[in-house]
Amino acid sequence: MIYSTGIDIVSIRRLKKYINDDAFLDRLLTDSEKEYIFTKRHPHKHLAGRFAAKEAVMKAMGTGWDKGVGWRDIEVVNRSDGRPSVCLHSKAKTITKGKKVLLSLSYAEEIAVAFAIIE
Repeated sequence: MIYSTGIDIVSIRRLKKYINDDAFLDRLLTDSEKEYIFTKRHPHKHLAGRFAAKEAVMKAMGTGWDKGVGWRDIEVVNRSDGRPSVCLHSKAKTITKGKKVLLSLSYAEEIAVAFAIIE
């Protein structure tokens, strides 16, 4: 049963200017997420994907940025088959009460799109 959904779209170009901003990256990404994006040929593309994913999950939870859920409380990880998955921490984990979060990411030339489902 679907509990809620969230979607977000991000300009890859907009996030490109933050790829060397350590303060921004530390606020947004976990250590493993930073490690992951910097293994990629175009890390700014994957930064935009992670940003969109976190926003989509926040929308699905109904929290946005202003209800105590931090960026790093939502961690995007990749399964062994490459599919993205979500690992929740702290308040995000509490809010979802053990519900499953499904995530899909997609990229076009200059956009990253994320769709989250909480079931």
